[in-house]
Parts: sequence; structure tokens; C-alpha cells
Amino acid sequence: MESIIKWQTGEPKESGVYLVTLPNGNVAFDRWLTGLPQLGLRDKSTSWMSNFTYVLAWCKLSDIEPYKEETV
Repeated sequence: MESIIKWQTGEPKESGVYLVTLPNGNVAFDRWLTGLPQLGLRDKSTSWMSNFTYVLAWCKLSDIEPYKEETV
């Protein structure tokens, strides 16, 4: 089975857990937060939780299909 990662650029539109590509070529995961008042963020505040200074591209983890055993 094969999963295709559809990388996107810019800022995500919703909070969630994302796979991110960093400028040094590393891939990591992080949480993107959008306007969560309970965390002290204003309405339109956005932030990567790991405080990466720059993210080249991202893909929401829930958009990647999980591995499934093939049954014969």
C-alpha cells in the first residue's frame, strides 16, 4: 500500500496536527493553533507550537491514509 503526501504551502486554515518540511530538509510534526482564546491567543493569532521559525510546507496528518493490512 502506498500513501501520497500532498504538501501545501502558506498557513493552514485550521488547528490540528501537521507533518512539516523544514528548510534544513528535515521532516517533523507539529501542532498549528488558530485563535484559541483558552491558550491566550487572540482571535486571528496563529502559531506552530514548536516555534519553528519557518516551515516550507505542511500536510495535515489526518489527510494521510493509514497503513492497512492486505487480506488475501
